[in-house]
Amino acid sequence: MAYKNLPANHVTDFLSNDGVTVLDMRDEHSFKSGHLDGSLTASDANMKSLIKSGKHDLPTLIYCYHGNSSRDLASFFVALGFSQVYNLEGGWEAWKKYQQLETLIIQNNDINRWIQKHGFDANNLNNRIENGMSPIMTAVIEGNIKILQILIENNADLNLLNDDENNALWFACFKEDMTSIDILIKHGINIDHQNINAATALIYAASAGKYTVVEALITAGADINKATLDGFNALDSAATLPILKLLKPLTAAA
Repeated sequence: MAYKNLPANHVTDFLSNDGVTVLDMRDEHSFKSGHLDGSLTASDANMKSLIKSGKHDLPTLIYCYHGNSSRDLASFFVALGFSQVYNLEGGWEAWKKYQQLETLIIQNNDINRWIQKHGFDANNLNNRIENGMSPIMTAVIEGNIKILQILIENNADLNLLNDDENNALWFACFKEDMTSIDILIKHGINIDHQNINAATALIYAASAGKYTVVEALITAGADINKATLDGFNALDSAATLPILKLLKPLTAAA
């Protein structure tokens, strides 16, 4: 009798069996960084405990980094009389790649359903619908962070403009969605873009009394001196006293 190789795509089903023992041969740091559910480190103490348990007929899965060293340990347990010994084919690295592929498939399914729902072109993440709204803008308006992140990961253009020449940051500021604002800025959206009236997101936020948004934009480096076609900057447009007090010393310093 010999051990069997277990492909990464069979691991989840395998772990659902009763009485499964899983031994992780990697170092302690790697184990702490991530391991299969229910795994034990393949320490001398854990292996001795398993051998003494007498449960040699229950499934035992062994894995290492790439599925090489685990073969020897699997053979060792077979020689001791264990009847259901499995080696994770390709090791932890194969499992990680499988998990990444599964995540990608799930993301693709999610984004495809979302795109179809909103009438976008599944083959073009930068196409636009009514009023020039892009997928990125629509996700921001919905507050759909998951879809927003998937779109960004798939290289959707952050800086597309709608019919009023607003980019996605404008809509994030309108919604006062600080998470979306942070994501868009970190991924390089033009924070100082000026729309059809030459208003920036900062000018809009100041005029709308959105203090938290104004503060976040300033912290991220928004230009406080940009002005609209009528010559009004963020300070001129401040709708509340707190925003005025926030902007005034900064404008004077500039």
